Amino acid sequence: MELPDYIKNRSWEEFLPDGLTVDLELPKNMSLIDVWKYRGENFPDQVVMDFFGKEFNTKQLDVLTRRFAAVLKDLGVKKGDIVALWLPNCPQFSIAYYAAIYLGATLTAISPLFTGRELAYQIEDSGASILVTMDRFVREYEKVAEKISLNKVIILNIMGEEITVPETDIITHYDKLMDKYQEPLEFEVKINPKEDIAIIQYTGGTTGLPKGACLSHYNVVSMLWAIKQTTDYMIENYLKENIKGLSILPWYHIYGQACELLMGCLVGSKAYILPSFDLQRIAEVIKKWRPNMLLGVPTMFVNILNSPHMKDVDMTCLKFANCGAGALPDELALEWERRTGFRMAEGYGLSETSTGAITATIWSKLKRGSVGHPFTNTLVGIVNENLEFVPIGEEGEIVISGPQVMVGYHNRPEENKLVFFEAGGYKWLRTGDYGRLDNEYYLFLLDRIKDLIKYKGHSVYPREIEEVLYEHPAIQECAVIGVPDPMKGENIKAFVLLKTESKGKVSEEDIIQFAKENLAAYKYPREIEFVRSLPKSGVGKILRRALREKEIKKLEK
Repeated sequence: MELPDYIKNRSWEEFLPDGLTVDLELPKNMSLIDVWKYRGENFPDQVVMDFFGKEFNTKQLDVLTRRFAAVLKDLGVKKGDIVALWLPNCPQFSIAYYAAIYLGATLTAISPLFTGRELAYQIEDSGASILVTMDRFVREYEKVAEKISLNKVIILNIMGEEITVPETDIITHYDKLMDKYQEPLEFEVKINPKEDIAIIQYTGGTTGLPKGACLSHYNVVSMLWAIKQTTDYMIENYLKENIKGLSILPWYHIYGQACELLMGCLVGSKAYILPSFDLQRIAEVIKKWRPNMLLGVPTMFVNILNSPHMKDVDMTCLKFANCGAGALPDELALEWERRTGFRMAEGYGLSETSTGAITATIWSKLKRGSVGHPFTNTLVGIVNENLEFVPIGEEGEIVISGPQVMVGYHNRPEENKLVFFEAGGYKWLRTGDYGRLDNEYYLFLLDRIKDLIKYKGHSVYPREIEEVLYEHPAIQECAVIGVPDPMKGENIKAFVLLKTESKGKVSEEDIIQFAKENLAAYKYPREIEFVRSLPKSGVGKILRRALREKEIKKLEK
């Protein structure tokens, strides 16, 4: 299939912001082991983590990591084995992560919010043999312990307190193991970056059961180097100081892993680590330590801005904030600028692209609603249902080609046939997202293909309606879905979480009327339901799918 000229010629090059190029030479044969070693070679004495006031420098973490590598090696972990981490953000997550990488093992990280059933699915699907987790999660593990095949479960307490969980043939204690292995392991393993899998990253399961995206060392390193290009520019020209990040993105997710845990090695940043999304603690860290960077998803930023804990907090230290893993509402972006004095950057990517593909930097030309231009070495296009590239300005499915695109889904040959296609000598990934490119090659996201609403034959994008609803001063969060309707195809329903001060003062009809005044007659929601909370993924993305399933069950009764 022939590629359009704008892709062949990389026509977006003339519109790229400073510090971003269409091509970047990637380090040859670099693995994630080398990424980890980079910090020791370039920032040996840097304090890189602060966990509730306890600081860790590069040398301390290096020793702890290689001691834990000795533990894993003695437990039989070798190149290609799968090690599962079921932990919140904490220093031990980093130690276990890099220890496994150091041995050439493959990581799969599990959401701290998972139940035993969800844990069992990921362990069995990935084929993990070792699980590193914390004492608080043992009760969920025990519910499914007999259903999963693990050689060892290593239990720790993230605050270093005594563990009361009894040891068994399978369960062993992190602290006791670390006491046994005082000598850091010296180890060399040969990695083939393009073939060896570093991470099996599970998707949120927007369609069916979660799938494991197999990311090679080359996939992840190429993405890190692309992010480093813009980060180096930002540090030198924008921040003009080292990064001090408030780390609230969960590290089990590829967004947190790539942009915080791994990128920290390449830029020598310091992270103030929080194990949970604790708004009181976030406010305290901002007041006391004045971090200059915060990465998050829309719901995180919404909750920060609306939290009573943040009411009188000076947020002007947060010079750089990036929103990803969900569309950034215009109202949220404007309110963030008002509170901090700085624009918010936005990015777009997937687990399948090692986190990134598109970026809108804070110094690029501002186009509200756009996620920007492709990262270096990345191609982006729009295709129709026949996988034919459409002209600029037309809507269709976003497709991506680049070195960061996954090897494929773990043990899913049929899924791989559906998600990849060849065109113009490149392997392309179908994202499942609707979008369009404008005449300056800025990408605008429209919606997930599965979330598109068909109302009386009209195509309605939930995101467009949500953008309007977010402009209502009483609304804190919202989600719009299509509900099956025999006459209309689908009816439009909005789930709304009101701000505390507006509860009982604003009616469903008030919201409908507001939407009517700001949307075409076929787009406004016909039904409003006020809710106490909205279902979210572990990373904070609102799950429209869960709302649709709930509505369908209601109709079936």
